[in-house]
Amino acid sequence: MGYNTRMNDSMPFAGIASFFKAPYVAEPTKADGDVAVLGIPYDEGTTSRPGARYGPRAMRDISTFWAYRDGEEPFYDGEAQTELLGGVRFVDAGDVDLAPTAPAERNHPLIAARVKQLLDAGLFPIVLGGDHSITYAVLRGFAAARAGRPLHLVQFDTHMDYWNDEGGMTTTHASPIIRSHEDGFATKVTQYGIRGLHTTADNIALARERGVRTFWCEHAKKTPVDELVAHLAPGEDVYISFDIDALDPSVAPGTGTPEPGGFTYYEAKAILRAVAQRANVVGMDMVEVDPLYDPVQITALHAVRLIFDTVGAALSR
Repeated sequence: MGYNTRMNDSMPFAGIASFFKAPYVAEPTKADGDVAVLGIPYDEGTTSRPGARYGPRAMRDISTFWAYRDGEEPFYDGEAQTELLGGVRFVDAGDVDLAPTAPAERNHPLIAARVKQLLDAGLFPIVLGGDHSITYAVLRGFAAARAGRPLHLVQFDTHMDYWNDEGGMTTTHASPIIRSHEDGFATKVTQYGIRGLHTTADNIALARERGVRTFWCEHAKKTPVDELVAHLAPGEDVYISFDIDALDPSVAPGTGTPEPGGFTYYEAKAILRAVAQRANVVGMDMVEVDPLYDPVQITALHAVRLIFDTVGAALSR
C-alpha cells in the first residue's frame, strides 16, 4: 500500500506546519499559487514586551486547524452567507532570513527585496509579523515593485504609529505609518480602531493635517460599516496592515502593547470584508501576535481567521 503525501490529508497535529499546510516554495511563481505567505520573525522594533518574533510560527501552527478543504474548494461561511477561498491557491514562501539584533538598516532591505520578489512574480503577499516596524519595509518593497503607482494604506490598530522621536528612534513599531507616509510608500492612510491614551508625540494633529483619516475605536463600533468605507475610492489599490492589538485583549491577549477596549472578531471581520469588497486589496500583513503571552493560542487563532476572511473577500472566485 502506498502512502498519500498530500499534506491536508493528515490531521492538523500531523505533518509539517506550513501555513494552511500549503506547499513550501522558497521562491514561488504564479505557477505555484495565488497567495504567498511570508514570515518576518522580527521584534527588534518593539518598545514594550518582546516575543512577536514568534508570531509567524504561532500563526502557521494554528492555521493547520483549517487545512481540511479538498484542493481549491471553497469554505462556506454561513454567517456571512458567502463562500471563501474558492479557487485560491496558497503557497508558503518561508521566512525572511534576518540577522538577530542587527539594525533595521540591515534587515529592512532584506524584507523589501523578498516582498518585491513576490509581487514581481504576480503573487498576493500575506506577511506574518513580527512587530509593526516591519510594515515600513514591506511597503518599501511594494513601492519598488509598483513604480510610483498610488497605494492606500488601511491600518487596523490601537495605536496611530505616527510617532516621530526626535532622538533618532525612527524604526520602532511606533513609527511605520509616519515613515511610510512621509516616504511616499503610502499615498493615503486610513486608520480603524485607534484608542487608548495619547501624548503629543503621537502627532494626532500632524496626521490629520496630512490627510490621515482616523476612525477612533468607540466611534467605529457605533458607525454603520458602509459609512466606515465610503471614503475609499471604488477599486483603488489598498494594502491592509492589521495590528492584532486592534482587537479587544479579552480575545487577543497575546500582544506586546494591549489596551482596554477594541474590536470584537465580528466587528473587525465586517470592516475588513467591507474594505475588500469596495477596494482592490493587493496585500496584507498581520503583526504583533506574541504567543509568549497567550498559551492557549486564541490570539493566533483570531489572526489567522481574519486573514482567511480578508483574502476570501478579496480573491475568492
